[in-house]
Amino acid sequence: MATTETDQANPGDPTIQSHPVPVQPTAAITEAENGRHLEGLGSRSEPMSSSSASHALKHPIHRIKAPGSVQALAVDDDVLFAGVQGGSIGVWSLQTYELLTAVPAHKESVLGLALSEDRSLLFSTGADSIVNVWSTQTLQRLYSLHSYFEIGDVFCVAHSIKEQTLFWGAQNSSIQWYKLSTDAAGIPSPTLSASPGSRKHRFFDSLGPGGIANVISDEDGTADILNSLGGRVLTIPTRNYLQYAHKSYIYSMILVKGLFSHNKDEEVLITGAGDGTIKLWSIDALSTTGIGQITKFKNPNTSVLSLSYKASFLYVGLSDGTANIYNLASTQLVQRLHVGHGDISQIVVSADSIMCGTTQGWVKRFNDHFTETECWQAANGKILALSLTTTPDHDMLVVGGNDRVVSFWHAEAGPHTSTGSSARSNDELLNALREFVSYRTVALNPTCVRDCHDAVTFLRKQCNAFGATTTLASPQEGVNPILLAKFPASHVSESTRSVLFYGHYDVVDAEFDSSNSNQTWSGDPFSLQPLNGYLYGRGVTDDKGPILAAIYAVADLVQHGSLSCNVTFLLEGDEEAGSRGFRNTVQSMHDAIGPVDYILLSNSYWLDDHIPCLTFGMRGVVHASVTVSSNKPDLHSGMDGKSNQHEPLKDLTVLLASLIGPSGTKVTIPDFYDTVDELSEGEMKAYTRITSALLPGHPEIQNEKKFALSLMQRWRYPNLTVHRIEVPEAKTAVTISGSAKATLSIRIVPSQTAEQIANSLSSYLHEQFGQLQSSNKLTVTISSKADPWLGDVRSEIYKRLRSAIVEVWNPESASSSQRSFQTSTPTSTPTSTPTPGTPSWIPADASTTPDANRASHRRASSLATTGTFTVSTMPREPLFIREGGSIPALSFLEHEFDAPAAMFPMGQASDNAHLDNERIRLENLWKGREVLKRVFARL
Repeated sequence: MATTETDQANPGDPTIQSHPVPVQPTAAITEAENGRHLEGLGSRSEPMSSSSASHALKHPIHRIKAPGSVQALAVDDDVLFAGVQGGSIGVWSLQTYELLTAVPAHKESVLGLALSEDRSLLFSTGADSIVNVWSTQTLQRLYSLHSYFEIGDVFCVAHSIKEQTLFWGAQNSSIQWYKLSTDAAGIPSPTLSASPGSRKHRFFDSLGPGGIANVISDEDGTADILNSLGGRVLTIPTRNYLQYAHKSYIYSMILVKGLFSHNKDEEVLITGAGDGTIKLWSIDALSTTGIGQITKFKNPNTSVLSLSYKASFLYVGLSDGTANIYNLASTQLVQRLHVGHGDISQIVVSADSIMCGTTQGWVKRFNDHFTETECWQAANGKILALSLTTTPDHDMLVVGGNDRVVSFWHAEAGPHTSTGSSARSNDELLNALREFVSYRTVALNPTCVRDCHDAVTFLRKQCNAFGATTTLASPQEGVNPILLAKFPASHVSESTRSVLFYGHYDVVDAEFDSSNSNQTWSGDPFSLQPLNGYLYGRGVTDDKGPILAAIYAVADLVQHGSLSCNVTFLLEGDEEAGSRGFRNTVQSMHDAIGPVDYILLSNSYWLDDHIPCLTFGMRGVVHASVTVSSNKPDLHSGMDGKSNQHEPLKDLTVLLASLIGPSGTKVTIPDFYDTVDELSEGEMKAYTRITSALLPGHPEIQNEKKFALSLMQRWRYPNLTVHRIEVPEAKTAVTISGSAKATLSIRIVPSQTAEQIANSLSSYLHEQFGQLQSSNKLTVTISSKADPWLGDVRSEIYKRLRSAIVEVWNPESASSSQRSFQTSTPTSTPTSTPTPGTPSWIPADASTTPDANRASHRRASSLATTGTFTVSTMPREPLFIREGGSIPALSFLEHEFDAPAAMFPMGQASDNAHLDNERIRLENLWKGREVLKRVFARL
């Protein structure tokens, strides 16, 4: 085959190319945080393109923080492999974006990653001159390949499954290759019985004065860690080495098939280098003559940083801010794209788009007619890695850079909004939640009235688009509307059940000032922030995320004609403000709501961060204020104070003390505890089951009985709390205030009623105040009250919920292709420091051996910062729990419609509802939706 060269300046005039003259690379590459292989290339600051492309704000699907610059990416079907500065390879789930595991892969930064065509092998290259081969199913190292020569950094790698050969390009301008074969068990094995050589560095291993070699010890033990990873360590034969393949660093390398029509399976190796050349190599005679140059393209005064290929076209990213497109069939330069925004460090091609990543953090998209269609900033620094992947929900562009972030973006151009005809994907749910969270739905804030009404309108449009009939009801003036949305069953019959799903779209307020360096929120609370497998924002877990998960679960079933029950959504906008007017409005809507068989809520949380739960009990609450006032103006404690005078604040203090007794731990209202149920033997066993399930994963639970008692105190026993004592602002430090006010709440339990406790509280306070014989005035105001609730765990809806949770979170059998990543960290031994052999950025409490029946990693429990569950200790069944909090609407709805209620917690215990950085884990949101979908399909 003739060897030809095509010069970029004259693409139609190929000439014979002689062997290149050996030239030592001149550019100096140094490792730094902002990307080793781009240092010294010269980022440029071109102005924004003046084309008609869209530069509108684009939201990432998700973001992951990495421990260093992200310099290489490889995307498999369900996981992302990322190579980072420092030498680690991290593995993240593409469904939940959670870290699954990580390994210390190289002594220095990982510079290149690639997958074999069948995706069974992962290849990594690094700044330590080493190429490693890994199993993608276990991330166990199979081979560590070393060069006999000092080759410097290894920037790129490609694998031919046809030739069973691995190729890589290095800093010293060389190309090397090694042939791997596969045995009957599917494990790669070398065809050569080579053994590791003692590779010498030409500077550090040279003889010192007197002809003595100075051996430098491995003080940090990195070599020992890497050697402990297993696999065979091999030295590459010198015949598998092509020195001076280019005249500079080889930055990029790809293998293409079917380039020549006479043999569609023939593979051609293509390399790009810092000398501005692109070379095509034949690999047909590796065992005899090695690789042979076919042709090359020149790009003077620039560097080739990235390569991509589709059909017969080669796409090339250059350091001068341009991207060249070559037709390899005709060896012509057919188009030059002026991208700008620095060097074109990465270029990838999809079915209909060309995407260029730059050293200024921008991604620019061109269509297949080479017209710019979109441009956005995807990184706050240099883009060092770019990859495309397809998931069931969407096509994604994955971006890694020296800002230590991996970000995920829609690979399709244009906006991504939820519509009635679109697929009910998790992607659509995420987009809807982003908009939902953006509405500042604070019921008691008058400046948020417009947001509250916009939010309920948004919900109504969502439900209408999915096939519901909707109605808005106004409880009273100044209170946000209640949305009633009715989804009929796909096939209605006399036996069709009806479920009433209650939720609320209002939230607790949150403030954020970007100019304040002491912010408690890490970002705008009303702008959804996807990060590290979680979604952050006010309301994501309480209660906007669960509401949308339920709506989209129903929408899925409606779309496929498999909604087995009628589902009615009753969504209010005043729950955080006491559900003002809710009872009267619902009673007036009783006939419009219709018959109800079951009531369902998702507005609570797991007991920890590990074990799914079902809640069957909540305490009720009585909120009250107690005010003592006089008819006198403020007085002076020195001039007017006397021992026999009743001061408002002193009277109030005495009254509060009379409520809680001398110990401060027991409510002294007469007959207060008379109706509290005695602890039965069966209930005690239920608490024992809970603590027994938690103990294996929570070593901080030192005393099982004490822990069970603490749960009882929160769940099944009442309590009185004084929240605040207020007096008018004192003019001086010696002022006797003319009034004093205390706000308090009483949490009550089933068998107590809010009405009875409220009356008893008021009567007792007036009785105690009368005994003071004070000249002051007492006012007791009951601001709100809610009855406790205890559900029937034997009801049909609890049975459906339990079985759905088991199926979704703990399937009976895992797929045979389920990965089982492992590192040397023992999962059974909790520790506050990582075990040697584990990257320091891996949490000490992170289990790196997931349950074989679970695809995702378990995070640390909110019960403690240490401890986790193993495969054998994780319970299969959900925990049946109670809660100490209150939901005013729950017991009312149960009585109003004479239907059993059930509570399905979707969030984890550490979700920070009502607190700073409220969040919900993506896995919980996705699986919560799936649980509800199964329940609505089977009732």
